[in-house]
Parts: sequence; structure tokens; C-alpha cells
Amino acid sequence: MKKALWISLALCLLAGAVLFVGTLEDAAEVSDSSTQVQRRPVRFVEARTGLHTGTVSVYAEVAPRWQADIRSRVAGVVREVAPAALEGARVRDGSVLVELENAPYLAGLEEARFALQKAELDLLRAEKKRDIALKDWRAVKPAIAPPDMAIHLPEVRVAAQSVAAAKSRVEAADYDLRSTQVRAPFDAIITKRAVSPGQSVTEGDVLFTLLDDRVLDISVSLTEREWALLDPNWSGEAAQVLSDADRPLGVAHIRRGGGFLDPKSRRYQLFLEVDKAENQAILPGQFVRVLLPGKAMDKTLQVPESALTQNGFVWYLDADDRLQRFGCKALFRTAGEVIVAAPAGAAEGAVYRVVTLPMSAYLPGQTVAPVAGEAAL
Repeated sequence: MKKALWISLALCLLAGAVLFVGTLEDAAEVSDSSTQVQRRPVRFVEARTGLHTGTVSVYAEVAPRWQADIRSRVAGVVREVAPAALEGARVRDGSVLVELENAPYLAGLEEARFALQKAELDLLRAEKKRDIALKDWRAVKPAIAPPDMAIHLPEVRVAAQSVAAAKSRVEAADYDLRSTQVRAPFDAIITKRAVSPGQSVTEGDVLFTLLDDRVLDISVSLTEREWALLDPNWSGEAAQVLSDADRPLGVAHIRRGGGFLDPKSRRYQLFLEVDKAENQAILPGQFVRVLLPGKAMDKTLQVPESALTQNGFVWYLDADDRLQRFGCKALFRTAGEVIVAAPAGAAEGAVYRVVTLPMSAYLPGQTVAPVAGEAAL
């Protein structure tokens, strides 16, 4: 009887233990399901592998085609400065800017003219003397050619050279006289004036600084890598010109360059031309950013500029929504987009879900929750 009682009691305890363990397992399952970690949301855009064309961005300074310091060719006292010859004023080609006292140069011109007349008279006398001597010689010895000294030919030659020299001195004196009027050599803007009425100037003194803003030049310097990215058929192509604040200013056309390296920087040089009449916003002396046409690059991706990390990675999502990355360099940058080489082995036309704002905490293989954004080109 006691033995049956103990057996019954043991069975009851065993049943209670089994029931208790089952309860614990149910609680554990509920607890695990309630504390499950949520996936991090990640925004992406789709980028397709293919042929993309970008621009090579370089900074440069706009310079006038013609710019000159106007110097005095002769010495003298300034008699008059033209009323329009002020800093910032526009002057026409050939317009008088400054007049110097010209009395000494008038006297020099008259002296040169007098010397010319005297030389011409001496030549006339020598020619008459030659003619008389030649006539006398033929009367005596008609069958024999006369020697030069006998008919005074050396004297005629010297007199003729004196006339030529006197004419040159007249021209030089006339040029000096005309140089007392300092004229603009081309249509220009006066950027600096360094002369006043009554001032004494000497030969070589700078009077004005002029620049012609009708045609502007932009010289850009390219590294070997940038040169390799340039469109091979760049001659005559248009390049966008932006301000230092990325405000569109106009268009420049590539004219020359590439035939040499700058001896100091060892860079390629490219020269662009700006027609000021068509691009009023581009000014001489302006610091600008020039967007040169780049060549078409195969097997590349165009992604948002924010997708390229500082250490040179682009993150994307694989088919299982896991984070992956590949290293690359920016080939072109344009309008908030960047063109990079596709990962090695990428098929033509393959679509990548590129993460637009990668975080430093991302790990390769990490599972995330994709959030679609706007599709990239």
C-alpha cells in the first residue's frame, strides 16, 4: 500500500516537471519573437552599366586677346590729354589719347626736308657733270666705253645714296612728329592712366594700359589623366563656362593646344576663345570653371555624387538585399552626378542598386531594408 502511494506521488511530480518545462519553452519563443532586430532602411537608386560621357572640369582665368602698356615713343611735355582718355573709358582704334609739345619735332622735320632738297640738288649737279663728261668722251673716242671715273659715275652714285638717306631722315622726322600724338592701337578699354597735362615724359614712359575685350582667351592646364579623358575630337568643340559660384556664364570654343607641355608644371595646355558679343557675362580677369567635353567611356556607371565615399567606395545592394561595395575613382563629375568604372566583370546593361548615402557603419554582407529612390542614368 505504501509502495503504491510512493509510486503515485512520483508520477505526479514527474508530470508537474514536464508541464513546467513546456511553459518555459513557450515563454522563450514569445520572448525571442518580440525582441527580433529590425533591418536598417537604406535608400538606393538604380544605375545601369553602359556608355557614359562626362565633362572635364578645370579652373582658369579669362584674359583679353590684346592688352598693352602704351608708352611714349618720344620725349616732351604733355600739351593735352583727351577728355575721353580716362580710366574705364572705351576708345576707338586710332583715337588721340595724348598730345605732346611738337615744336622741336617740327623743326627737326624741316631740317630733314632741307637736307633732302640739298641732296637732290647735289645729285642733279652730279648727273649734269656726268652727262657733259660722257658727251665729251664720245666726241673724242666714240668706239671706246668710258671708265667710271672719267664720266664721274662714283660721284653720281654717292649723290643718289645721299638722297635716299635724306628721304629716310625725313620719314623718321615725320614719324617723330606724328608720335607726339599718342593714339590707341586698337578698340580698347583704358584700365590705367599715368599721365596728366603739363607732365614731362621721356621715351618709354608708360602713359596708359589698354585691353581689348572683344575677343577673350582662356588658357587651361590639364594633367595627363585629364588629357586622356578629353574628347579626342576637341578642336572647335564648345565648353561651358561657369563662375566660381557655378553660375552659367556662357560658352567658349576650343581652338588650339596639346602640342607641348608647360615647362614648369609639365601639364598639357589647351586654349579656348570667347566671343564677347555672344557672351556678355564673361569678363576679362574673371576666375571661372570650364567644363570641357569628355570622351565616351564604356562599362561605366553614372551615380549620385554622394554615393562615392571619401575613401573611394561605392556601396550597392545584391539580390539578397545585402550590402556590397567596390573601389573606384571618379572619371567625370557633372551636375551632382559622378561617372565611375563599373565593377570588374560587370555585364553590359547590368543594373546596380546603388546606395545614395552610404554610412561609415556599413559592413559588407549586412542585410538591410531597401528603400527605392529616383533612378540614375
